[in-house]
Amino acid sequence: MRIQTVTYLFVLAICTLSTLHAQHEPRVEKGILDLREYDFNTNGPLEIRGEYEFYWNQMLNPAVEGDSGEMIYTKVPGTWTHLQKEHPEVTRYGFATYRLVILLPERMDELSFRIEDVFSASGYFLNGKAIDYLGFPGVNKYQTVIRYSRPVMVGTVSDTEVELLIKVSNFDNRSSGIVGGITIGKVSQMRDSRQKELFRGHFLIGAFLIIGIYFLGLYLMRTEHYRLYFSLLCFLMALRVMMTTEIPVIDTLNLNGLTTARLDYLNIYFFAPFFILMIRSLFPIEFPQLVYRITMWVSAVFIAVVVVSPISLFSFTFPFFFAFFILLSLVFLYVNVLAWIRGRSNAPAYTLGLVILFVGTLNDMLNEIEVIETVYIVHYTMFIYLLVYAYIFADKSNYLQKKAQKLAEEVSLVKNNLEDLVEERTTELQSVSTELERQKKKLESTNHDLVEAMNARNRLFAIIGHDVKGPIGYNLQALEMIIDNPDMTDKERQELLKMMASSSKLTYNLLDNLLVWGRSQTGKLKATLVRVKLKELIDESLELINIGLREKHLKVEVYVSEEHYVEADRDQLYIVIRNLMSNAMKFTPEKGSIYISSKKLKGEVAISVRDTGIGIPEVIQNKLLDSKSHVSTNGTRGEKGSGLGLKICQEIVQSNNGWMEIESSSGKGTTITLGIKASKR
Repeated sequence: MRIQTVTYLFVLAICTLSTLHAQHEPRVEKGILDLREYDFNTNGPLEIRGEYEFYWNQMLNPAVEGDSGEMIYTKVPGTWTHLQKEHPEVTRYGFATYRLVILLPERMDELSFRIEDVFSASGYFLNGKAIDYLGFPGVNKYQTVIRYSRPVMVGTVSDTEVELLIKVSNFDNRSSGIVGGITIGKVSQMRDSRQKELFRGHFLIGAFLIIGIYFLGLYLMRTEHYRLYFSLLCFLMALRVMMTTEIPVIDTLNLNGLTTARLDYLNIYFFAPFFILMIRSLFPIEFPQLVYRITMWVSAVFIAVVVVSPISLFSFTFPFFFAFFILLSLVFLYVNVLAWIRGRSNAPAYTLGLVILFVGTLNDMLNEIEVIETVYIVHYTMFIYLLVYAYIFADKSNYLQKKAQKLAEEVSLVKNNLEDLVEERTTELQSVSTELERQKKKLESTNHDLVEAMNARNRLFAIIGHDVKGPIGYNLQALEMIIDNPDMTDKERQELLKMMASSSKLTYNLLDNLLVWGRSQTGKLKATLVRVKLKELIDESLELINIGLREKHLKVEVYVSEEHYVEADRDQLYIVIRNLMSNAMKFTPEKGSIYISSKKLKGEVAISVRDTGIGIPEVIQNKLLDSKSHVSTNGTRGEKGSGLGLKICQEIVQSNNGWMEIESSSGKGTTITLGIKASKR
């Protein structure tokens, strides 16, 4: 398949590059084409391009010498609407005369002209004699008879200087004037060129018809819709070649200009729905249903406009169809690439064929709307495309035939070896049963783990409930003592109130931690990130534990910059800092020190809380952040804890997209550092 693909691309390159090859050739300058030094025998026919004399709204009489009006120069090929910028009087609809003086070499008695795309009626005069008409050019819509053709015209020459007049009128078509080229050459050369063109056309038509009939026959034998759509595309392409190459059978129909134009547009527009149907038949899963419906309706609208409207309307639909074609090609490319990714059969070859066709069609459409000036190559790329698809479909048919044969052999094998097959299936069922048993044990193990987790949670709640109940009971007793002993001294009452305040803060912190832990266990702990000034949060936390700090005579040093802002949930970060400071106060002996600092590190703010306390033994460090372990230690004054503080801190920091580290050794203090994303101003 790779060798054939390279061959297709090579053929495409040869067809395109050989046609597009350009050389330095004479051009028309100021209405004069000098061919006196041009050798037709060596160089062959010449496309005459350049600046023609242009007479707007004038039908020059070639029989009257010197009959001319106001003249401007215009480039040929090209529509005369390009002149509107400098000459506003030139409109899309109207009539005009092109004039060209040709200086010929000696011994030329006949000239032949090949006309390409002159819209929409034209007459040709050589030295005052009419040599041919394409329709009839008139001065208004009612006098004009349109006809589209690309004939070879022959005119006699009696001098080395000849005058070529071309009268053109257009009152219907989107394009106006001599849009295509005019080629000049010797009669024998032009006829030979025409014969070669007809040979290529007949070859392509025959190839398209043979492929189309072949796949139509396959469709009738085996109803696979992509074969039908592919065969219809082949027939459309055969008709396209007939029209562009002007096969004589088309000329014998003697179609008028409107019918020819309508048939030309319909031939192009019908490609879209048949391509859509074929691609969807090949890849029904990858082709979006909504896109399929929309593209089919859009295609139907284009076709309906051509059928029911005059040429003055439907000729303007082509640029819109071009945009639709680009979008449709992107849809096809998406579907093919998606099928390629999913491993669909022959998807790479489908994609290659589509890209080849897209290049050719894009070239012709850009040429049609006058964005570029090249030759028409779509029938060649379409031929290559159809060859690729014909090979794929033939290979697919062969594959299906082999698959059917293989299935028949398997059925025969099953029939002859039924007992062995039953035994094999029994072994497979036993294997499946063993796997189900393994899955059952795995589920039982998972269920056991869940029960253990629920029991651990219940035990943890029991511990927390006990720790909460104790301080509340103590506060109740203290309040009863104050109420029952009105004669109590102020000092004794103050001591009881201080102890109650300390106990209440402990209980508040415990309940707050419990609520946060509960939300984290149910998956409801979510951070609402805002811009937080770190120094304010530190000050608020210190104010909350100020009484405890004074009671233990602890020194607190804060090295937090006023410029440090973080992006975090303010309430959650407050709980983290409060827990870290409470732990530092709890495990630092009297007259110890606590250091709080912050610094910026690569888009983050690192916050450190360091104390000179009793430290954390290495055995306990590994269990502090483990969700399966529960460790609670008393402070330097016997302060009790829940064992949840650091676990909650870690979960909160993680929910705020941060990190936390613990550095400690027994008897040397503890440093807890957490990193939070810095907030931009």
